[in-house]
Amino acid sequence: MVRSMLFFVLPVVLSLPANQTTRSIVKENILWQDTVVLPRDTIGIEEVLIERDVLSAEEQYERNKNDYRIIYLNGDNRNIIEGFGIFPPVIVINVNKLYNHFSVSGKRARSLQNILENTFKHGKVKESWYPITQQLTKLDGQQLDDFRRYYQPEFDWWESAEGYDRMDYVFKRLKDFQDSVVHIRTYLALPMKKTPSLSDR
Repeated sequence: MVRSMLFFVLPVVLSLPANQTTRSIVKENILWQDTVVLPRDTIGIEEVLIERDVLSAEEQYERNKNDYRIIYLNGDNRNIIEGFGIFPPVIVINVNKLYNHFSVSGKRARSLQNILENTFKHGKVKESWYPITQQLTKLDGQQLDDFRRYYQPEFDWWESAEGYDRMDYVFKRLKDFQDSVVHIRTYLALPMKKTPSLSDR
């Protein structure tokens, strides 16, 4: 039976033109390859958007106080005498705060508190000092950086100054800067004393 079928199919295949036979075989191979799902060699991930929060000086100060709250506990020497009585004569002293006042760890903790406070004051001034110098001085690049560094005002005066006083300060300092820019740039080029940070402790 099989032999008879072979004899029947073989002459039909041989009678086809060679090009047609080859084309049909290639076509079948292409169709077969289109249906194959190739394995993926990469993994697709969803797009992730990272946004950095820019904290204000107050927000950063509160975060630092929370992160380093141990130095506020170790450095607290306020209200050492909590109470006293006249009759009978008695004085109530907080021993922990008394220890914090005289101990080395307490003094070091208060020094670190000063660093955090000075960092806050510097950042608070920069929030308004940088925009007003950008607007009024018309300086740019290194000259603007030098002007900001050399003439940055003190925190207490700058916070209490009104808008006109701030503008007057900028214009007067700008005139001084233009008159002695070479001296100022030489001064700023000198090695500055390193300000201690929390990581140095």
